[in-house]
Amino acid sequence: MNELELAQFAAPAAQALLTAMFSDGWLVIKSRLARVVAGRSEDVALAEENLDEMRRQIAADQDEGNVQRGQNEMFALLCTVLARNPEAITPLRELLSEVQASSSRVDADSISQSATVQGNAVNFQQISGTQNYRAN
Repeated sequence: MNELELAQFAAPAAQALLTAMFSDGWLVIKSRLARVVAGRSEDVALAEENLDEMRRQIAADQDEGNVQRGQNEMFALLCTVLARNPEAITPLRELLSEVQASSSRVDADSISQSATVQGNAVNFQQISGTQNYRAN
């Protein structure tokens, strides 16, 4: 994999993994990503600890308004992993495909909504899902 191909893969992959890092599925994603990051050293526990530390640091950076640093960190991690082990591209692609599929899935059995009351007015917003009303 040349540098251009690496960058073309790692940039969107970094963004997808960064988004997944702060999702409900992070524990599963972290475990799989740690196995890829650990590579031949097979020190998955250390890789998981490093990913947890990275997540804490990225969250702190985002709180301070520095979103780009997290993107750069994840990009650098992916480039390092792939430079060290080019065969890691296959499990990374599989993981990313699952991350992207799960992030685009909509659960029609649940509803995300919010309501704001100000004075006598109610502002209601339904984000996703369906609602059924029945008159009794």
